[in-house]
Amino acid sequence: MGSNPYQLILAGFVLPLRVHYAFNALAAACALLLGHPLVAAWGFATVSGGDTVYQLVIRRWLAASAGADEAAGLRHLAVACSLRVGLYIAPAVAMALSGGAPELSYMAVVAVSMIAVAPAAGSLSRLIFWALAAPVVVACGLTATLTEPRSAAAILAALVGLIVVLELVSRGTTRAVGAWQAAFSTNLAMIPELEAARDHAMAEQAAADAAREEARRANQAKSNFLATMSHEIRTPMNGVLGMAQLLRRDETHPVQAERIATLLESGEYLLSILDDILDVSKIDAGRLEIVRGVEDLRLFLDRLVGFWGGRASEKGVSLGLEVDDSVPDFVLMDALRLRQVLFNLVGNALKFTEHGSVEVLAQARPREAGGVWVRLSVRDTGPGIAAQHLPCLFERFSQGDDFAVRKFGGTGLGLAIAKQLTELMGGRIWVESELGGGATFHIEIPLDLAMAGAPAPAPTGAEQPMGPPLRLLAVDDNKINLLVLDQLLSAFGHVVATAGSGAEALEILAAQPFDLVLMDIQMPDMSGTEALGRLRAGGGPNAAAPVIALTADVTSGGRQRYLDLGFTEHSTKPIKVHDLVDAIARAMVAERPEAQAARSA
Repeated sequence: MGSNPYQLILAGFVLPLRVHYAFNALAAACALLLGHPLVAAWGFATVSGGDTVYQLVIRRWLAASAGADEAAGLRHLAVACSLRVGLYIAPAVAMALSGGAPELSYMAVVAVSMIAVAPAAGSLSRLIFWALAAPVVVACGLTATLTEPRSAAAILAALVGLIVVLELVSRGTTRAVGAWQAAFSTNLAMIPELEAARDHAMAEQAAADAAREEARRANQAKSNFLATMSHEIRTPMNGVLGMAQLLRRDETHPVQAERIATLLESGEYLLSILDDILDVSKIDAGRLEIVRGVEDLRLFLDRLVGFWGGRASEKGVSLGLEVDDSVPDFVLMDALRLRQVLFNLVGNALKFTEHGSVEVLAQARPREAGGVWVRLSVRDTGPGIAAQHLPCLFERFSQGDDFAVRKFGGTGLGLAIAKQLTELMGGRIWVESELGGGATFHIEIPLDLAMAGAPAPAPTGAEQPMGPPLRLLAVDDNKINLLVLDQLLSAFGHVVATAGSGAEALEILAAQPFDLVLMDIQMPDMSGTEALGRLRAGGGPNAAAPVIALTADVTSGGRQRYLDLGFTEHSTKPIKVHDLVDAIARAMVAERPEAQAARSA
């Protein structure tokens, strides 16, 4: 169906011929009942023939209406409508002119029927409206003239009123329908725009989905790269630092001991750079979580300052701690991340301060939501920071000035990580400084008060006794790592056997008992996780033996991840003696798998 009035009117006039024939048969029956058989026959034949021609013409015009002139088409249609109505009204007029009151009544009914059709069929065009109504009005006027003068005058006056009413109806109907048709046409014209907008939105959605998928793949590739880089760098560093620790343990010559200390310090500095890069990646990926626990805040600060005491003494710089009475004893906090932030601030202060002092200050104030705001400040008497460098100081790869970079080195990631960690803990970090006047870095974090203190941690490294000698199996595909583990653990009196793959380890474990297994995670052919699963499922003398996960990949998750995988404990590479000793001690007192299974059952 078309969208202009001409096409809509044409479509409305299309009716099946049987409907016309049925209506014409009804009119012929009425004429027979009124006693006019010739009129009935003439009317049925003439009107039915006219309807047949009319429907054929209407259908042809409708088929060609898309490219037709609308005004000319309406004029032609008006003529056709007038002829059609004339054919319909002619038999009734013929009977009224030759009959009496019944014939006049019949004509009145036919006239009313024709007038009723006009507003509906001509609602889109006043020309069509009057083409349908005018023949009826003319027929009524012609009939009225045949009556006596007074009756004719009355009928003609009534017809004038009818014409006025019809005109008002025509105008109102045409105006209302025209407004609707204009709105319809406007909406119809919007369809291509809406379709284009829909297609554009779908294209943008598809592009966004593609970009999101590309970003996901890129992030996955970055994570895989960082995991590989971490493993590949830490694996050889494990050999370097492990052997250096063994040399330091056995070396008595002061000059050689100093050289070994330098080697260890340089290796640990290289690892700190790698850790900074990995921390940035974790923060960006949203995988770095804040884990709060009960901590003695005053003891925490005292140990932190004590850790840096040796470095301060070497430089001849005074290092002090001042804790205000407002600072609570026990709080809920992530000690690991707060220590990481403060280590960075205190380490920087000692690095840049050649003489004078570094002070750590602690204050607290009540928090509206409960708990306290704790402000920790690190103040130094170093060279200070120029005002133009302050705004970008906490940005990645940014440092105070080029001279500082050349003199002191560093990646420029430490303060950026400190800022992000502080914000993850719900706090903020800022600096106050002027060139030549030292610098003061502040962090302020919200902490909840704890009801009880946490137990003091067990001593580590040399402070912790090793216990009786153990029979250990070290599993690693890297021969240097096996050599480091063998010599480190043998130095503590343990008996160490080695295996270069997961399959070899399972063969050894099936043949002889061990007190503990040190299992590398990333091995070719069979990973440490798979080897653990086969060990637990295969029975044998070591099915319940404690197994420590050793991994150089620190991007996939921390200690808890490996405990969830079924390992008894976890230690990272490069191996640090005190960390490994701690892990062995915890593993030997941990609950065995069969006890866990019995308890869960």
